[in-house]
Amino acid sequence: MSLNDSLNNEIDDSNLNKQEKPWAEIGLDGGELFTGILDAPISEDWSPILRSFGLDPNIFMVVDDKVKMSKWQQSKRTESGDRDIVWLYSYKAVFKRQAGVYLSEIELNKYRTDLNKWKPTKFKNKSNDNPTTFVVNWADWQLGKSAGGGIDATIARVLESFDKTVARITELRKLGRNINEIVISNMGDPIEACTGHYASQEFSVQATQRQQLLLALDLWTLGVKTIAPLAEKVKFVSTLSNHGEWQRRNGKNFTTDSDSADGFLADTLKRIFEGTDFVSEWIIPHDEMCVQIETNNVPMAFTHGHKITGKEIDWLRGQSIKLLRDYSKEPKLWVTAHKHHVKLDDFGPWWRFQCPSLDGGSKWYEDSAAAWSTPGTLTFIVDSQNKNYWSDMEVL
Repeated sequence: MSLNDSLNNEIDDSNLNKQEKPWAEIGLDGGELFTGILDAPISEDWSPILRSFGLDPNIFMVVDDKVKMSKWQQSKRTESGDRDIVWLYSYKAVFKRQAGVYLSEIELNKYRTDLNKWKPTKFKNKSNDNPTTFVVNWADWQLGKSAGGGIDATIARVLESFDKTVARITELRKLGRNINEIVISNMGDPIEACTGHYASQEFSVQATQRQQLLLALDLWTLGVKTIAPLAEKVKFVSTLSNHGEWQRRNGKNFTTDSDSADGFLADTLKRIFEGTDFVSEWIIPHDEMCVQIETNNVPMAFTHGHKITGKEIDWLRGQSIKLLRDYSKEPKLWVTAHKHHVKLDDFGPWWRFQCPSLDGGSKWYEDSAAAWSTPGTLTFIVDSQNKNYWSDMEVL
Protein backbone atom coordinates (compact mmCIF):
# COMPACT_ATOMS: atom_id res chain seq x y z
CA MET A 1 0.00 0.00 0.00
CA SER A 2 1.44 3.36 -1.01
CA LEU A 3 1.35 6.47 1.14
CA ASN A 4 -1.32 8.00 -1.08
CA ASP A 5 -3.47 4.89 -0.73
CA SER A 6 -3.01 5.08 3.04
CA LEU A 7 -4.24 8.65 3.14
CA ASN A 8 -7.40 7.81 1.21
CA ASN A 9 -8.34 4.60 2.96
CA GLU A 10 -9.10 4.24 6.65
CA ILE A 11 -7.50 1.01 7.90
CA ASP A 12 -8.02 -1.10 10.98
CA ASP A 13 -6.74 0.97 13.90
CA SER A 14 -7.60 -1.47 16.67
CA ASN A 15 -3.87 -1.83 17.48
CA LEU A 16 -3.20 1.92 17.52
CA ASN A 17 -3.43 3.68 20.84
CA LYS A 18 -4.78 7.14 19.99
CA GLN A 19 -3.50 8.57 23.30
CA GLU A 20 0.03 7.20 22.82
CA LYS A 21 2.86 9.70 22.67
CA PRO A 22 5.11 9.90 19.59
CA TRP A 23 7.94 7.38 19.62
CA ALA A 24 10.62 5.91 17.39
CA GLU A 25 12.72 2.77 17.49
CA ILE A 26 15.96 3.65 15.71
CA GLY A 27 18.63 1.23 14.54
CA LEU A 28 21.75 1.64 12.44
CA ASP A 29 19.93 1.07 9.15
CA GLY A 30 16.44 2.30 10.05
CA GLY A 31 13.52 1.49 12.31
CA GLU A 32 9.87 2.29 13.07
CA LEU A 33 8.12 5.43 14.27
CA PHE A 34 4.71 6.53 15.54
CA THR A 35 3.61 10.13 15.00
CA GLY A 36 1.14 10.49 17.84
CA ILE A 37 -2.11 12.40 17.16
CA LEU A 38 -2.07 14.93 14.31
CA ASP A 39 -4.78 17.40 13.31
CA ALA A 40 -3.90 17.22 9.62
CA PRO A 41 -2.90 14.41 7.29
CA ILE A 42 0.72 14.05 6.20
CA SER A 43 1.47 14.96 2.64
CA GLU A 44 4.15 13.05 0.80
CA ASP A 45 6.84 15.08 2.60
CA TRP A 46 7.92 13.22 5.73
CA SER A 47 10.85 15.58 6.38
CA PRO A 48 9.25 17.43 9.37
CA ILE A 49 8.34 14.12 11.03
CA LEU A 50 11.82 12.65 10.51
CA ARG A 51 13.47 15.82 11.83
CA SER A 52 11.23 15.78 14.93
CA PHE A 53 12.90 12.47 15.84
CA GLY A 54 16.40 13.79 15.05
CA LEU A 55 16.63 11.93 11.75
CA ASP A 56 18.19 13.60 8.72
CA PRO A 57 15.79 13.38 5.73
CA ASN A 58 18.84 13.34 3.46
CA ILE A 59 19.97 10.11 5.08
CA PHE A 60 16.69 8.36 6.05
CA MET A 61 13.48 7.83 4.11
CA VAL A 62 10.03 6.46 4.97
CA VAL A 63 9.14 3.20 3.23
CA ASP A 64 5.82 4.23 1.68
CA ASP A 65 4.37 0.73 1.31
CA LYS A 66 4.79 0.16 5.06
CA VAL A 67 2.80 3.12 6.35
CA LYS A 68 -0.25 2.58 8.55
CA MET A 69 -2.68 5.44 9.10
CA SER A 70 -5.58 5.80 11.47
CA LYS A 71 -8.15 8.60 11.25
CA TRP A 72 -11.21 9.26 13.35
CA GLN A 73 -13.74 11.95 14.03
CA GLN A 74 -13.85 13.98 17.21
CA SER A 75 -16.36 16.53 18.39
CA LYS A 76 -14.96 20.02 18.91
CA ARG A 77 -16.65 23.17 20.28
CA THR A 78 -16.34 26.14 17.93
CA GLU A 79 -15.88 29.83 18.89
CA SER A 80 -19.65 30.43 18.53
CA GLY A 81 -20.36 27.78 21.14
CA ASP A 82 -21.62 25.24 18.65
CA ARG A 83 -19.98 21.86 18.27
CA ASP A 84 -18.23 20.73 15.14
CA ILE A 85 -16.71 17.51 13.96
CA VAL A 86 -12.97 17.39 13.23
CA TRP A 87 -10.77 14.67 11.81
CA LEU A 88 -7.64 13.47 13.69
CA TYR A 89 -4.85 11.32 12.32
CA SER A 90 -1.99 9.11 13.47
CA TYR A 91 0.62 7.13 11.56
CA LYS A 92 2.92 4.21 12.05
CA ALA A 93 5.72 4.02 9.50
CA VAL A 94 8.88 2.09 8.74
CA PHE A 95 11.93 4.14 7.76
CA LYS A 96 15.31 3.09 6.41
CA ARG A 97 18.70 4.50 5.57
CA GLN A 98 18.86 5.61 1.96
CA ALA A 99 21.12 3.57 -0.28
CA GLY A 100 22.75 6.70 -1.62
CA VAL A 101 22.09 10.32 -2.43
CA TYR A 102 23.29 11.10 -5.92
CA LEU A 103 24.20 14.37 -7.52
CA SER A 104 21.84 15.97 -9.97
CA GLU A 105 23.19 17.00 -13.36
CA ILE A 106 22.91 20.64 -12.28
CA GLU A 107 25.02 19.99 -9.15
CA LEU A 108 27.56 17.98 -11.15
CA ASN A 109 27.92 20.75 -13.73
CA LYS A 110 28.40 23.31 -10.95
CA TYR A 111 31.28 21.26 -9.54
CA ARG A 112 32.79 21.02 -13.01
CA THR A 113 32.49 24.80 -13.50
CA ASP A 114 34.14 25.46 -10.12
CA LEU A 115 36.95 23.01 -10.86
CA ASN A 116 37.67 24.68 -14.19
CA LYS A 117 38.09 28.00 -12.34
CA TRP A 118 40.59 26.57 -9.80
CA LYS A 119 44.23 27.61 -10.07
CA PRO A 120 47.11 26.03 -8.11
CA THR A 121 48.56 28.10 -5.29
CA LYS A 122 52.03 29.44 -5.93
CA PHE A 123 54.43 28.55 -3.14
CA LYS A 124 57.74 30.30 -2.60
CA ASN A 125 60.67 28.18 -1.52
CA LYS A 126 61.83 30.24 1.41
CA SER A 127 62.69 29.26 4.94
CA ASN A 128 60.07 29.72 7.64
CA ASP A 129 60.29 30.20 11.38
CA ASN A 130 59.26 26.63 12.20
CA PRO A 131 62.37 24.74 13.38
CA THR A 132 62.70 21.12 12.24
CA THR A 133 65.07 18.20 12.78
CA PHE A 134 66.79 16.11 10.13
CA VAL A 135 67.16 12.46 11.18
CA VAL A 136 69.66 10.11 9.53
CA ASN A 137 69.65 6.44 10.58
CA TRP A 138 72.75 4.26 10.25
CA ALA A 139 71.30 0.75 10.29
CA ASP A 140 72.73 -2.75 9.88
CA TRP A 141 76.04 -2.04 8.17
CA GLN A 142 77.38 -5.39 9.48
CA LEU A 143 80.96 -4.55 8.56
CA GLY A 144 82.94 -7.76 8.03
CA LYS A 145 80.16 -9.53 6.17
CA SER A 146 81.30 -11.11 2.91
CA ALA A 147 77.97 -11.01 1.04
CA GLY A 148 77.23 -8.44 -1.65
CA GLY A 149 80.81 -7.46 -2.38
CA GLY A 150 82.10 -7.71 1.16
CA ILE A 151 83.83 -5.00 3.16
CA ASP A 152 84.87 -2.91 0.14
CA ALA A 153 81.32 -2.64 -1.20
CA THR A 154 79.86 -1.88 2.23
CA ILE A 155 82.35 0.91 2.89
CA ALA A 156 81.58 2.37 -0.56
CA ARG A 157 77.85 2.39 0.23
CA VAL A 158 78.45 4.05 3.61
CA LEU A 159 80.62 6.79 2.11
CA GLU A 160 78.05 7.35 -0.64
CA SER A 161 75.36 7.70 2.02
CA PHE A 162 77.40 10.47 3.69
CA ASP A 163 77.55 12.37 0.40
CA LYS A 164 73.84 11.87 -0.20
CA THR A 165 73.01 13.00 3.36
CA VAL A 166 74.81 16.31 2.83
CA ALA A 167 73.05 16.77 -0.52
CA ARG A 168 69.67 15.93 0.99
CA ILE A 169 70.03 18.49 3.80
CA THR A 170 71.04 21.14 1.25
CA GLU A 171 68.07 20.23 -0.95
CA LEU A 172 65.58 20.42 1.93
CA ARG A 173 66.84 23.82 2.99
CA LYS A 174 66.29 25.08 -0.54
CA LEU A 175 62.72 23.80 -0.25
CA GLY A 176 62.22 25.94 2.84
CA ARG A 177 62.86 23.47 5.66
CA ASN A 178 64.30 25.32 8.64
CA ILE A 179 66.64 22.56 9.86
CA ASN A 180 68.15 23.67 13.15
CA GLU A 181 68.99 20.21 14.51
CA ILE A 182 70.33 16.90 13.22
CA VAL A 183 69.88 13.51 14.88
CA ILE A 184 72.40 10.83 13.90
CA SER A 185 71.25 7.42 15.10
CA ASN A 186 73.11 4.14 15.23
CA MET A 187 70.22 1.74 14.72
CA GLY A 188 72.36 -1.29 15.50
CA ASP A 189 74.47 -4.05 13.96
CA PRO A 190 77.32 -1.79 12.81
CA ILE A 191 79.55 -4.89 12.75
CA GLU A 192 79.01 -8.49 11.69
CA ALA A 193 80.83 -10.06 14.68
CA CYS A 194 82.57 -13.39 14.14
CA THR A 195 80.56 -16.26 15.58
CA GLY A 196 77.39 -17.36 17.32
CA HIS A 197 74.78 -15.57 15.21
CA TYR A 198 74.17 -18.21 12.54
CA ALA A 199 75.68 -21.46 11.29
CA SER A 200 79.23 -21.30 9.85
CA GLN A 201 79.46 -17.55 10.46
CA GLU A 202 83.15 -17.76 11.38
CA PHE A 203 83.92 -19.17 7.91
CA SER A 204 82.30 -16.27 6.03
CA VAL A 205 83.48 -13.10 7.82
CA GLN A 206 86.31 -11.06 6.29
CA ALA A 207 87.68 -9.37 9.41
CA THR A 208 88.35 -10.09 13.05
CA GLN A 209 86.22 -8.55 15.78
CA ARG A 210 88.93 -6.00 16.51
CA GLN A 211 89.23 -5.03 12.84
CA GLN A 212 85.47 -4.69 12.48
CA LEU A 213 85.30 -2.39 15.50
CA LEU A 214 88.10 -0.18 14.20
CA LEU A 215 86.45 0.10 10.76
CA ALA A 216 83.11 1.03 12.33
CA LEU A 217 84.76 3.60 14.59
CA ASP A 218 86.61 5.18 11.66
CA LEU A 219 83.39 5.42 9.62
CA TRP A 220 81.35 6.78 12.53
CA THR A 221 84.02 9.43 13.18
CA LEU A 222 84.09 10.42 9.51
CA GLY A 223 80.30 10.51 9.35
CA VAL A 224 79.98 12.81 12.35
CA LYS A 225 82.69 15.15 11.00
CA THR A 226 80.86 15.28 7.66
CA ILE A 227 77.27 15.75 8.84
CA ALA A 228 77.46 17.50 12.23
CA PRO A 229 78.71 20.90 10.95
CA LEU A 230 75.48 21.28 8.95
CA ALA A 231 73.28 22.24 11.94
CA GLU A 232 73.38 24.30 15.12
CA LYS A 233 72.58 21.30 17.35
CA VAL A 234 73.44 17.63 16.83
CA LYS A 235 72.29 14.63 18.85
CA PHE A 236 73.98 11.25 18.54
CA VAL A 237 71.73 8.34 19.53
CA SER A 238 72.75 4.70 19.81
CA THR A 239 70.74 1.52 20.24
CA LEU A 240 71.88 -1.95 21.36
CA SER A 241 71.72 -4.79 18.84
CA ASN A 242 72.08 -8.55 18.52
CA HIS A 243 75.26 -8.48 16.36
CA GLY A 244 76.73 -6.11 18.90
CA GLU A 245 76.41 -8.60 21.75
CA TRP A 246 79.72 -9.64 23.29
CA GLN A 247 80.67 -12.70 25.34
CA ARG A 248 78.06 -14.90 23.64
CA ARG A 249 77.51 -18.48 24.77
CA ASN A 250 74.99 -20.76 23.06
CA GLY A 251 73.65 -17.81 21.11
CA LYS A 252 73.05 -15.68 24.21
CA ASN A 253 74.88 -12.81 25.83
CA PHE A 254 75.97 -14.29 29.15
CA THR A 255 77.09 -11.07 30.81
CA THR A 256 74.62 -8.15 30.55
CA ASP A 257 72.98 -6.27 27.71
CA SER A 258 75.32 -3.35 28.38
CA ASP A 259 78.28 -5.52 27.26
CA SER A 260 77.78 -4.42 23.68
CA ALA A 261 79.80 -3.31 20.66
CA ASP A 262 77.18 -0.60 20.05
CA GLY A 263 77.67 0.83 23.52
CA PHE A 264 81.45 0.57 23.34
CA LEU A 265 81.61 2.28 19.93
CA ALA A 266 79.29 5.08 21.09
CA ASP A 267 81.29 5.60 24.29
CA THR A 268 84.55 5.68 22.32
CA LEU A 269 83.11 8.09 19.74
CA LYS A 270 82.03 10.41 22.54
CA ARG A 271 85.61 10.38 23.93
CA ILE A 272 87.00 11.19 20.48
CA PHE A 273 84.80 14.28 20.17
CA GLU A 274 85.07 15.33 23.79
CA GLY A 275 85.87 19.04 24.03
CA THR A 276 84.64 19.79 20.48
CA ASP A 277 81.42 21.38 19.19
CA PHE A 278 80.47 18.57 16.79
CA VAL A 279 77.87 16.86 19.00
CA SER A 280 75.78 18.73 21.58
CA GLU A 281 74.11 15.69 23.18
CA TRP A 282 74.90 11.98 23.45
CA ILE A 283 72.20 9.36 24.11
CA ILE A 284 74.05 6.10 24.83
CA PRO A 285 72.18 3.21 26.50
CA HIS A 286 73.73 0.87 29.04
CA ASP A 287 71.31 -2.07 29.08
CA GLU A 288 68.18 -0.26 27.82
CA MET A 289 66.74 -1.75 24.62
CA CYS A 290 64.58 1.31 23.95
CA VAL A 291 65.79 4.90 24.23
CA GLN A 292 63.79 8.09 23.89
CA ILE A 293 64.78 11.63 22.99
CA GLU A 294 62.92 14.87 22.40
CA THR A 295 63.76 17.00 19.40
CA ASN A 296 61.96 20.28 18.64
CA ASN A 297 59.19 19.25 21.09
CA VAL A 298 58.60 15.85 19.45
CA PRO A 299 59.37 12.73 21.56
CA MET A 300 60.99 9.91 19.54
CA ALA A 301 61.86 6.34 20.49
CA PHE A 302 64.59 4.15 19.00
CA THR A 303 65.19 0.39 19.25
CA HIS A 304 67.14 -2.03 17.07
CA GLY A 305 64.19 -4.41 16.98
CA HIS A 306 65.68 -7.82 17.77
CA LYS A 307 63.77 -7.97 21.06
CA ILE A 308 60.35 -7.52 19.43
CA THR A 309 58.17 -10.58 20.01
CA GLY A 310 54.57 -11.34 19.07
CA LYS A 311 52.61 -8.69 17.21
CA GLU A 312 54.70 -5.60 16.62
CA ILE A 313 51.88 -3.23 17.51
CA ASP A 314 51.38 -4.94 20.89
CA TRP A 315 55.10 -4.83 21.68
CA LEU A 316 55.40 -1.17 20.67
CA ARG A 317 52.28 -0.29 22.65
CA GLY A 318 53.70 -1.89 25.79
CA GLN A 319 57.08 -0.21 25.35
CA SER A 320 55.36 3.15 24.72
CA ILE A 321 53.59 2.84 28.07
CA LYS A 322 56.92 2.02 29.76
CA LEU A 323 58.57 5.04 28.10
CA LEU A 324 55.67 7.21 29.22
CA ARG A 325 56.41 6.11 32.78
CA ASP A 326 60.17 6.64 32.39
CA TYR A 327 60.14 9.93 30.44
CA SER A 328 56.68 11.35 31.33
CA LYS A 329 55.93 11.50 27.59
CA GLU A 330 54.81 8.87 25.12
CA PRO A 331 56.76 8.80 21.83
CA LYS A 332 55.12 10.19 18.72
CA LEU A 333 57.60 8.45 16.40
CA TRP A 334 59.27 5.03 16.63
CA VAL A 335 62.39 4.03 14.67
CA THR A 336 63.38 0.36 14.34
CA ALA A 337 65.85 -1.66 12.26
CA HIS A 338 66.97 -5.35 12.32
CA LYS A 339 64.66 -6.52 9.49
CA HIS A 340 66.83 -4.97 6.76
CA HIS A 341 63.96 -3.51 4.69
CA VAL A 342 62.22 -0.16 4.60
CA LYS A 343 58.67 0.12 5.92
CA LEU A 344 56.41 2.85 7.28
CA ASP A 345 53.49 2.07 9.59
CA ASP A 346 50.74 4.35 10.88
CA PHE A 347 49.75 2.74 14.18
CA GLY A 348 47.49 5.62 15.23
CA PRO A 349 49.10 7.03 18.41
CA TRP A 350 52.54 6.87 16.75
CA TRP A 351 54.26 6.24 13.43
CA ARG A 352 56.92 3.56 13.04
CA PHE A 353 59.88 3.87 10.65
CA GLN A 354 61.53 0.56 9.74
CA CYS A 355 65.06 1.18 8.45
CA PRO A 356 66.70 -0.60 5.52
CA SER A 357 70.25 -1.91 5.84
CA LEU A 358 73.52 -1.03 4.10
CA ASP A 359 75.02 -4.51 4.24
CA GLY A 360 75.50 -6.76 1.23
CA GLY A 361 72.37 -8.81 1.74
CA SER A 362 71.66 -12.25 3.16
CA LYS A 363 72.17 -15.41 1.09
CA TRP A 364 70.12 -17.42 3.59
CA TYR A 365 67.18 -15.01 3.28
CA GLU A 366 67.36 -14.93 -0.51
CA ASP A 367 67.54 -18.74 -0.71
CA SER A 368 64.66 -19.34 1.73
CA ALA A 369 62.33 -16.45 0.86
CA ALA A 370 63.28 -15.72 -2.76
CA ALA A 371 63.28 -12.04 -1.81
CA TRP A 372 65.77 -9.33 -0.97
CA SER A 373 65.84 -5.67 0.03
CA THR A 374 67.54 -2.68 -1.56
CA PRO A 375 70.41 -1.22 0.53
CA GLY A 376 69.85 2.34 1.70
CA THR A 377 69.90 4.87 4.54
CA LEU A 378 66.56 6.12 5.86
CA THR A 379 66.20 9.86 6.49
CA PHE A 380 63.26 12.10 7.35
CA ILE A 381 62.30 15.45 8.88
CA VAL A 382 60.76 15.78 12.36
CA ASP A 383 58.29 18.66 12.39
CA SER A 384 56.17 19.50 15.45
CA GLN A 385 53.74 21.52 13.31
CA ASN A 386 53.05 18.64 10.93
CA LYS A 387 49.95 16.63 11.91
CA ASN A 388 52.02 13.43 11.59
CA TYR A 389 55.12 14.96 13.26
CA TRP A 390 57.28 14.00 10.25
CA SER A 391 57.77 14.79 6.57
CA ASP A 392 60.18 14.39 3.66
CA MET A 393 61.10 10.73 4.16
CA GLU A 394 63.81 9.61 1.76
CA VAL A 395 65.95 6.49 1.41
CA LEU A 396 69.44 7.55 0.31
